[in-house]
Amino acid sequence: SPAYQPQINVHVNGEVLYSGAYALTQKTERVSDLIQKAGGVTPYAYIKGAKISRQINTEERKRMETVLDMARTTAQKDSIDISKLELGDVYYVGLDLEAALNNPGSDADIVLREGDQLFIPEYNNTVRISGDVMYPNTVSYVKGKTLKYYIEQAGDYGQSAKKKSAYIVAQFKKMSYT
Repeated sequence: SPAYQPQINVHVNGEVLYSGAYALTQKTERVSDLIQKAGGVTPYAYIKGAKISRQINTEERKRMETVLDMARTTAQKDSIDISKLELGDVYYVGLDLEAALNNPGSDADIVLREGDQLFIPEYNNTVRISGDVMYPNTVSYVKGKTLKYYIEQAGDYGQSAKKKSAYIVAQFKKMSYT
């Protein structure tokens, strides 16, 4: 049949009501459509931590191999050891799920393709403190507390810590969408 198209499947896992595989019914289906099919996110969802892993297709692999080959020819001039780089089979697509859910059909609402896997993690109200501190650990998040507070919760800086180089990896707040 000239109108036949093979079924395209995507997966959603994590904090949605109905995790699993879903068939795309249109070429332009987006992340917000998938969330709707999955019954919405749970109250425990941390949407700022959502990510899409995407299979590398043939065209993308060729492009990546070309770039890698170019990098290998100039490897003597660079400090990165190119021989250790691997392409892999998947890559992550940047996703602003909050914007996609608030404005379906917008640029933030990414169009899905075969094999995409959307993962929405659970909200976690803890802060992990690591690096050159006396006692690396995980403590409860306290709204309004500063970096200094969390460093103190780990027994303060270690002897060889570079205090001016301390930083926060992620900062978030709980959001609820249904």
